[in-house]
Amino acid sequence: MGTRVTLKDVAAAVGVSPATVSLVLNGKPVRISDERRAQIQKVASSMRYRPNQAARALVTRRSNMVGLVVPDIENMFFSSLFKALEDVAIRDGYSVIVANSDDSRERERSLICGVSARGVDGLFLVPALQSCAQEAALRRDVEECPCPVVFVDRLVDSGYCDGVGVDNEEGGRLAAKVLIDSLAVGAHDARKGRVGCVCVERVDGISDLRFRGFADALAKAGVPLDAECIVKGDYRYSSGYEAADRLLDAGVGAVFCENDLMAMGLRRRVEERGLHVPEDMSIVGYDDVLPRFGLLNDLTTISQNVDALAAECWSVLRERFARPKAPARTSRIQPHLVTRSTVFGV
Repeated sequence: MGTRVTLKDVAAAVGVSPATVSLVLNGKPVRISDERRAQIQKVASSMRYRPNQAARALVTRRSNMVGLVVPDIENMFFSSLFKALEDVAIRDGYSVIVANSDDSRERERSLICGVSARGVDGLFLVPALQSCAQEAALRRDVEECPCPVVFVDRLVDSGYCDGVGVDNEEGGRLAAKVLIDSLAVGAHDARKGRVGCVCVERVDGISDLRFRGFADALAKAGVPLDAECIVKGDYRYSSGYEAADRLLDAGVGAVFCENDLMAMGLRRRVEERGLHVPEDMSIVGYDDVLPRFGLLNDLTTISQNVDALAAECWSVLRERFARPKAPARTSRIQPHLVTRSTVFGV
């Protein structure tokens, strides 16, 4: 293992003081010639000098690190969110630490303490489902955190913390509209046009809004949504797979899944039963992250625009750095429909 090159090493190689080297490498004014300045930069580069971030943080009180706590890192939406956040943060010289709460309140609390103890400058938090159901406890965690916190995606109804999410009610309406349009062109005559939904227990507020927008749009169009056509899921592939038999046996021909992973599982089971998408069942997902992983490139879905979401998250945190005592605010990104072949076919 190599030895870390220090400011003293660079200074000795050039024949100047460590303070002079520090001023030059940090772009600060110093009374030396341009030639000497260039020499210091060249020697530092050739010696592969890297600043000691821990020491710098003690001086600047900034670590140039932020944390991200997500409920399920195996969920492709959260993986995509991490990548998008990292891309935007790195442009400002920040790195991102990610941790997985597994939707557990206790694990989340431990992670908030652990990540903040590493001296991060800010924390992005997608609250665990258990925390969404215990908002008073979640609020205590946020208020005790030594750095600014921004809620992401799952926005609890509060005015004590910044938040960035998507207009999920509008997303539900968009899903309903495309399925209503598919019924209008006769895509589901064989299955009598019954519409179904795979939704999540609505403790996080997100599913509630998606379902509300979906159900309201169907009602306004006069399209029934019967109780037997509503199946509970948990945002995971397996719950979509398990929902397929109930929906098919109920004669459902058009389904809205509240995320892409459940849509993926649903489709797999539909095809295992010898049926076809969209001829026997149209499917609409939510997130639009699967193509990033080379999966289900033909899925009609509601895009949450992860890149725009990440950019807004970063903007909100930077604003909080600049105005630490400003009132908390919530920002929402508008979703949009991405129409592919799982509704109207090729």
